[in-house]
Amino acid sequence: MKHIPIALFLGGLLLLRPLSAHAEGGCPPGQYPQQGQGWQTCVPIPGNGQSSQPTLPARWREQWQAIATDTPKGIMGTSIDQATADDSVTAAISDCHAKGGTDCQIEISYGNGCVAMAFGKALKNSRSGKTKEEAEQKAMRKCAQEDTECHVFYSACSLPERIQ
Repeated sequence: MKHIPIALFLGGLLLLRPLSAHAEGGCPPGQYPQQGQGWQTCVPIPGNGQSSQPTLPARWREQWQAIATDTPKGIMGTSIDQATADDSVTAAISDCHAKGGTDCQIEISYGNGCVAMAFGKALKNSRSGKTKEEAEQKAMRKCAQEDTECHVFYSACSLPERIQ
């Protein structure tokens, strides 16, 4: 009977011993195991040892685009992903001239979004939007108000680019 109390005492000591930080699924301190179908990894414990420095806000580079047309000749020039509004206008007019246009005029210049040009039987119009679909829908709605046989002729996006 003397052996049973000693065995219980030693068993109790084993249960009370401090657990090692590596005992949790073999992960290093500050991490815990995560697993899925056929994989297992260690991930940081949220808030454990995280820096108290605030994160910097994201910085974005603007992107501009433009459409220029020589309506009498039916020529269109475009630009996308330009750094400034002026750059986009200059590039679209240059593109229009390069395609044979002589009286190239800016239809639209828009930054950090999308443009679309719709043609009807007699008229053309350009609209902008946050998405290509929005710009196309706006151009088609405007065309349908003033013309028939409307269709989207051109659409493109120049979205801001994250730089930090």
